[in-house]
Amino acid sequence: MGPMELLRPPWKRTARVPGTGAGRGARAIAALLLLVALVAVSLSMDTSRAAAANVGDQIASYAASQAGVPYCDGGGGINGPTNGGVVESGCGPGVKGFDCMSLVQYAVYQATGIALPGDGSQPKGIGTVIPAQPTVAEDTAELLPGDAVYWGGSGIDGFAHSGIYAGSGNVWDAIGVNQPVQMHTMTYLRTVYTYDGAVRYWTPPPPTTSGGLVTPVVGMASTPDGGGYWLTDAAGGVSAHGSAVNYGSLVGVALNAPIAHIVSTSDGRGYWLVAADGGIFSFGDARFFGSMGSSRLNAPVVDMAPTPDGGGYWLVASDGGIFSFGDATFHGSMGGQHLNQPIVGMSADDATGGYWLVASDGGIFSFGAPFLGSTGSIHLVQPVNGMAALAGGQGYWFVASDGGVFSAGAARFLGSMGGSTLNAPVVGMAADPATGGYWLVGSDGGIFSFGAPYFGAG
Repeated sequence: MGPMELLRPPWKRTARVPGTGAGRGARAIAALLLLVALVAVSLSMDTSRAAAANVGDQIASYAASQAGVPYCDGGGGINGPTNGGVVESGCGPGVKGFDCMSLVQYAVYQATGIALPGDGSQPKGIGTVIPAQPTVAEDTAELLPGDAVYWGGSGIDGFAHSGIYAGSGNVWDAIGVNQPVQMHTMTYLRTVYTYDGAVRYWTPPPPTTSGGLVTPVVGMASTPDGGGYWLTDAAGGVSAHGSAVNYGSLVGVALNAPIAHIVSTSDGRGYWLVAADGGIFSFGDARFFGSMGSSRLNAPVVDMAPTPDGGGYWLVASDGGIFSFGDATFHGSMGGQHLNQPIVGMSADDATGGYWLVASDGGIFSFGAPFLGSTGSIHLVQPVNGMAALAGGQGYWFVASDGGVFSAGAARFLGSMGGSTLNAPVVGMAADPATGGYWLVGSDGGIFSFGAPYFGAG
């Protein structure tokens, strides 16, 4: 291979030394192969660029759109290829092309409007630096398509070569004489020089679940007949499954605090969302009876439970404080008392009109409801983060973040995810009133069914 850009001293656009760059090479057939490779890494091209999934994909797509354009030392910029004024193989007078930095400048500017300096330095206060890792596998695990990658061993402010990460371990770059813009692997590039790291000049969108929720999912509620369930995310998005009907959500609404949980009305024709600041949001036939949204709280609200007739509800804070609204009767709380661990959930006892609170160590606190057991004195592998009660009372379950399930009273243990490898922690559960089973939900929207029908993940 001829002289390559990445073997020269730290990259500077003003250093135009003939023979130290790279140039043209493959033409039509090579370009076609590059386009096939582009499809393989799922990048949009030409007119489909505007529909790219995110800004990073658009950056990678702009770089890919220049596949086959000649290498011209000192050529190119934010508006496209130009002749750099250096006569070299593959880039004579009138030939337009890119060098390594100008290809990055072009792709980043076209997608973001950010004009990177032409001297190889980094703009201050812009972008997220992604440090180099010991191995290629670790590097690619940290990178996203559209990240600008830098090489040479002198750091991202003194690099010798640069490119745009395309995904799947590949990089779009303009590397050397007689080599047009093309794709190289991170593995190959690392055999030639030292990897300095990357900069992300864009903000990735939050990850979403298969049902369109923005992770993390924070809770679930079942319909009264067990025919379906709802899931909600911290931003107030709602997804409905089975017979559950989506009555609305808070998508696009600016919230003062993240959503903590969702609960169903007694007839299943509505639901409430509760936020960590005690704000209540009613949908369908769920009635608004008041909230703590405008009050100063000693601790964040973590859960709520409706009364059996749906004429009121309780909110519980992590310090055990209880707030009653509508026909919900205050039976007591743990507010102001010493807790070994914070409260993480609550359930109403339909038989007595009371309620249970559960702490992260599995401790159960009963108010107007029978105490049926706890794990407060047992060492748990992972903390408890939710509970659900049997329809009609007389029993409850609580669940830990590793999917371990604990049952008390008449609630039957039907299985758990304890000991299994999870993609994301379990964040809550809901009971199936029809079967006496239950569902668990992970923060990624994954659903685990035990003695209850599966209606789909979030």
